Amino acid sequence: MSADAIDVVAAIIVREGRFLAARRSASMTEPGFWEFPGGKVEAEETLGQALVRELEEELSIAIDAFSLWKVKEKKVKAGAIRLFFHLVTEFSGAPTPREGQELAWITCEEARGYSFLPADEEILSELSACLQTL
Repeated sequence: MSADAIDVVAAIIVREGRFLAARRSASMTEPGFWEFPGGKVEAEETLGQALVRELEEELSIAIDAFSLWKVKEKKVKAGAIRLFFHLVTEFSGAPTPREGQELAWITCEEARGYSFLPADEEILSELSACLQTL
């Protein structure tokens, strides 16, 4: 993996066989694409701290149980990003879009009809098998 990659956390928030997808608002880069909620890890922040912070900032939820599921590095226009996908199986609060994004609880099968960011799209087939074990 590239040492100069930007670290990003992504949450696969699971509830009753579905996961939460967020559609990027018009004010964001790559507007209109669907993604897993999350964001950049700040300096001196652990992955867990970043995940907790991002989900509070974006969705007003507190996460109670999560685990690292998959790490993926992706080349992008600005260089490279290292994505840390976490399964979030317990949370408190109702997800509320605080950044103008649209939210949807969908199944992996339904996700095929959504336009996900490329890095997120690439893990959807693996996610289907993972969710069946939860």
